Amino acid sequence: MKKIYLFSLLTIVFSCTEKYTGEVSFKSCKIKYDVVDEKEEKRIYGQNMVGNQWRLESAKQELALCLCEKYLQKPNPEIKDKILEIYIDDLEYYRREKSFKPVNFDSILENRKVVFDYRILVD
Repeated sequence: MKKIYLFSLLTIVFSCTEKYTGEVSFKSCKIKYDVVDEKEEKRIYGQNMVGNQWRLESAKQELALCLCEKYLQKPNPEIKDKILEIYIDDLEYYRREKSFKPVNFDSILENRKVVFDYRILVD
């Protein structure tokens, strides 16, 4: 009986602490991010929660930075297309103002750390 109780308790502890991860990747760049229970996050943090969409978009931004570095090392049309795809993607949290958008790909590469800044400030 004690063995069954201990096993059940360990199962509950591990299932409660288990983290789920999402991943965005392209070529040799791979970014993992935590996937959370949004109802629980909202209960704990209220409106200041960092939801899964926010985490996914941050991961995409970080992926774009990695791809920019790979492209600078060795230009590749597939990588360029993926960078542009992320850049023009209609993101919910990382909206790019039309006046902010660089005019060409070289400008995106040159300003990559600003254009694809994946850090989010919360008030």
